Amino acid sequence: MAAKEEIYSWLFVNTIPLLYEEKKIERQSKIETWLNLYQLTKELNIQKPENQTGANAPMNYVI
Repeated sequence: MAAKEEIYSWLFVNTIPLLYEEKKIERQSKIETWLNLYQLTKELNIQKPENQTGANAPMNYVI
């Protein structure tokens, strides 16, 4: 039985290079995309209403 060859890629955390399996890097990238609110609002085409003022104003989004 032939061993399955794993593909590795570099992931940089700040300036530190880490060698990981490519499928783990792909999964991590997907998680970070969904955790990044800017990217999420861009992909879902959601906009923040402009009439909100103040740093403590509640965060509401309009679809």
